[in-house]
Order: sequence, then structure tokens, then C-alpha cells
Amino acid sequence: MKQDKIAKFMTLAGQGTASRFDARTDTERKLGAQLLLSEVLEYVIKGLGVQPVVNGQPITDPNGLAYEVAQDLDHTEMLDGLADVAYTMYWNSCCFGLKLEEAFELVCDNNLEKFVVLLDWNEGARPLEREEWHCGKEVSWPPEVVTVEVVQVGDDEFYAVGKDKSGKVRKPSTYESVDLTPLVN
Repeated sequence: MKQDKIAKFMTLAGQGTASRFDARTDTERKLGAQLLLSEVLEYVIKGLGVQPVVNGQPITDPNGLAYEVAQDLDHTEMLDGLADVAYTMYWNSCCFGLKLEEAFELVCDNNLEKFVVLLDWNEGARPLEREEWHCGKEVSWPPEVVTVEVVQVGDDEFYAVGKDKSGKVRKPSTYESVDLTPLVN
């Protein structure tokens, strides 16, 4: 798997990338946990049809958990944990005959559609006022969006990005979900 599309997504999302280990902020650590665990839970709950139970409490919503930073991070354990997630991801792909690599490419392309392309933008990167959120294209955003800003990539690419209070990128009305059914038929 290549990470160039993910790095572009992160640049557009204002999350930045690091070329070497960087502990980042507590907010970014919680966002990393939320993104990783909610996708794992989505696979478990919606994909496998298995409902996890923690201390007798069923988890039914992949996004229904809260996150708190409880201790310092451990670089080695982070790398080991992500490698284990990747291993189990490939294990599931092999076990169930899923076309993971092809799906990954489609999902990467689709995730970049969470950003509204502004072809004729000439005002530079900046936050948008609420009355500008439509981007001149009748774009609307979900209620949890608290900021929309224009981000520049390269010399002449501009995108509108909507985020919720945790910094998670949210889908504009122009977004269409990826269709993975051709990979499972």
C-alpha cells in the first residue's frame, strides 16, 4: 500500500505529516485513536456482524466511544500495535477472500472527494465565513461541522474542508460513497 493519497488527505485536512517520530498533541492523539478504533469497530459490528461487549455493555455504534489521553505514548508499542492491526487486516482479507489492495485504492480516491475542489478560487488559503460555506456551488455540510476553510495544495489547487469540533473531516453534500460491490461480486 502506498501512502501518497493519505498524505495528501492529511495535508488537506490540516493534520500534517511527520518524516520521523513526532509525539504531536493530545488532540491529535485522540483523533488517531478515534479514527483507528471507529474503523475497526465498523468492520467488527457492521462487517462481521459481531457485537463487542465491554464490562457487560454492548458497543453498537462504532463512533459512540469517548477518548481521553491517559498516559504518555510509547513509540515502540505504537509501531507494534499498528503492525499488528495491519497483519490482522491482511489476515481477514486472506481468510474471507477480500480484495483489500483494490478496495484500499478506491477508498483513498474516494476519501479525497471529502474536499470540495475550488477550480476558480483566487483568494488563497483562508477560513470561510459561514455565509461562504456553500463555496459558490450550493454545497452544504452536516450539522457537526464547525469550520470550513480553504486549503491550498501545490501551486494552484484549492479545496474547501469542513471539520467538526474534534478536527475530523466531514463529508460535504457533494460527497458520494465509494461502491465496493464490484470487488465482492
